[in-house]
Amino acid sequence: MDRRWVLLTLLLAFAVEVPASAQEPTEVRGEAILSHPAGKLALQAAALMVAGKTDEVIRLRSAEDQAEWKKEPAAERKAMSDRMKARAPDPAALTEGIRKGGVLTVYPGRASLESPYRDSSVVALFTLEGAQWRASVGPMVMEGPPASAPETRLEGAQIESHPIYDLALRYADALHSGKADGFMALASSKAQAAWRAYPASERAESTSYRKQTVPARSALAGAIRSGGLLILQGDTTASLNITTVEQQRTTPGTVNASSTTMSLPFVLENGVWKLAQ
Repeated sequence: MDRRWVLLTLLLAFAVEVPASAQEPTEVRGEAILSHPAGKLALQAAALMVAGKTDEVIRLRSAEDQAEWKKEPAAERKAMSDRMKARAPDPAALTEGIRKGGVLTVYPGRASLESPYRDSSVVALFTLEGAQWRASVGPMVMEGPPASAPETRLEGAQIESHPIYDLALRYADALHSGKADGFMALASSKAQAAWRAYPASERAESTSYRKQTVPARSALAGAIRSGGLLILQGDTTASLNITTVEQQRTTPGTVNASSTTMSLPFVLENGVWKLAQ
């Protein structure tokens, strides 16, 4: 369901020394994505979304997602359908974007697709149900800053001098405090309004997803110092990208490592930095 796009996590894994673990992801790029079942599913879902055929889109999802959909009141299903259609990519333009620079990252049991799309990008998530790929999130067009905006980059410890550093840590505190929706007080007025419009079930699932992807304060601070990248687009938008690396020794002499990259968007509102989503 589309609430999880807010903190979409892109996972990249690599092997250090000897053979790759069965748990490591594989990447499919460009034209080859169009032949992969998940790639075909993305285009099928996009075509149905553009046509406003939400019930058919839901049938492409897991049994669990379908059951959740049926529980939603008619008014909430209508609102969610409208959002799906509004953010659905044109299938032909998505196909071209995938050919030019699409990346499908396949994990055991799930996959993520990221593709350039016109002046923005498209993302989608998939789950493996039995032997069949199912749509989970999207495909949807992501909002982004104007392409012409000048870009400034701060890395590692440099980020600590920017107000966004403190905001990110306060966000982690609020997110893990156990207070429902408390973290949204740090978001922009636009983001708060959108959050209030979501059904309670969507807000709960989005909160759960955020807690899984955003570490607690101390871990977040360490990750920013060791692998953070703050990209300032012009004067009013920014994204904080954090890469963490985990290593696991599987057998004597073999170490597998995986890296996870998380991105948090921000916007300047009335002179104060806020979470954009």
